[in-house]
Amino acid sequence: MSAAEHARRPAFAAPLTIAATAALALLLIAGSHVSTVVFAGAALGLVVLASVASLVWPRTILVVVALSPILDRYLIPGLLTPAAETLTHFLSEALLVGVGSVLVAQGWRHGTLRAALFHPTVGLAFGFVLLSLASAVLNAVPAAQAVAGIGFTLDAVALFVLARIVGFTPRQARSAISWIIAVALSAAALVTAQALISPYLLGLDAVQGRFGELYRLAAFFGDPNTLAAFLSTAIPFAIFGATGLASPRGRRLALAGAALLMLALWLSFSRGGWLGAVGGFTIAALLLDRRALRIGLVLAVVTFAAAMVMPRNLLCDTCEERPDLFGSTFGRFDTIGEGRDLRTLFVLNALPIIGDHPALGVGPGRYGGAAADIFGTPVYAAYRTDTLFVNPTQRTVDDFWLHLLVESGVVGLVVFAGMVGATVRPMLRSARGASGQRRLMLAASAGALAALTINSLTTMLLEANSMAFLFWLLLGIGSLLAVASDPET
Repeated sequence: MSAAEHARRPAFAAPLTIAATAALALLLIAGSHVSTVVFAGAALGLVVLASVASLVWPRTILVVVALSPILDRYLIPGLLTPAAETLTHFLSEALLVGVGSVLVAQGWRHGTLRAALFHPTVGLAFGFVLLSLASAVLNAVPAAQAVAGIGFTLDAVALFVLARIVGFTPRQARSAISWIIAVALSAAALVTAQALISPYLLGLDAVQGRFGELYRLAAFFGDPNTLAAFLSTAIPFAIFGATGLASPRGRRLALAGAALLMLALWLSFSRGGWLGAVGGFTIAALLLDRRALRIGLVLAVVTFAAAMVMPRNLLCDTCEERPDLFGSTFGRFDTIGEGRDLRTLFVLNALPIIGDHPALGVGPGRYGGAAADIFGTPVYAAYRTDTLFVNPTQRTVDDFWLHLLVESGVVGLVVFAGMVGATVRPMLRSARGASGQRRLMLAASAGALAALTINSLTTMLLEANSMAFLFWLLLGIGSLLAVASDPET
């Protein structure tokens, strides 16, 4: 928004929008207990309000859309009736469609749409769609299932394009990502309070793990794995901020924030989150900032030790003994060594499928993801994959890249990886010659994207769920920062 546009905006616009959003959110919750019509009307009102607000605050609303899956999957559902809870899971997709339609129209009107689409990542995304359609025809996948399979894999890519339509300067990118970091810090503080006081603090709950983790904490996320993935996106910004911010006070605050985020990461007991956070940050720091790597490694050791010895459950008389970080982790290794780890079994089960369908896979929506669960698939029976789904709540293979390889084949996997690499490579190349804010944002974004990519080896993070939106928004912002000028110059 230009200075002239900002000056013309009514002073009461923001308070009025916030008040209307709060009122509609309350109506959404209360309406679910009254009738489906009232609930649907409130949901539609929220979508319309966000779409209109994107005309005034496009970057802020994009961040809201990127974070909305947390709202509709974890925060709101517990307050709704069971019937409304299912419908709420579509709220984030509805927000993406509503806000996206408005911003695309604005991009067409102002001439920014063509430039937003003119990027290798977007071109490769179109190529991936064509390959998926070819695979669907070759494997006789029903049309609805093929569309769902492609959509669940690619719908979040819209945020990449939308970020490029509205544009982000380094200063605007820092402002937008600061909201994401604020949410992560709030969750980390709440997890720490759960560990110190009670896992059931403020009506929250804890997850019982299968390897000795008595209390896997998740704050308001509800799912420790999603919490850990979210924290892993914020940790690189905090650690790179501890070395890259100009103000000594800012560097100290960033260091404290990084310590809090890493402590909460250990308390989540998400081994995939640990692997993603440590691996992703290490790759980015090795390439761009060895000093940040040293600070990160020291913080990792110190916070892990703190998680081991910190007081636990001070106000919970009924809580069991403290969880065992070491024991639970080695318990996971034992199951892998003994051939009982479910993710390993899925990989072994997938090898014959890949061998029979190496190039284009078994077709979109036919393996491992939500579409295969919704529509069913003959692949599971043919290769005895269905025998591995012994847990009623386990309906995916918990490995996005395995799911992608089996459905799209080697060609599809390479094209999808190329979509990500077409943006990340220029980000890394540009970060080496950048300075100040832009270098910090590029390095931290690369670390966050690497963390989510690695973490997706142990969960379906990038398939139309809570973290895919954030992943592609960060990629979109990164594609702009890679060609921007340093604010200092």
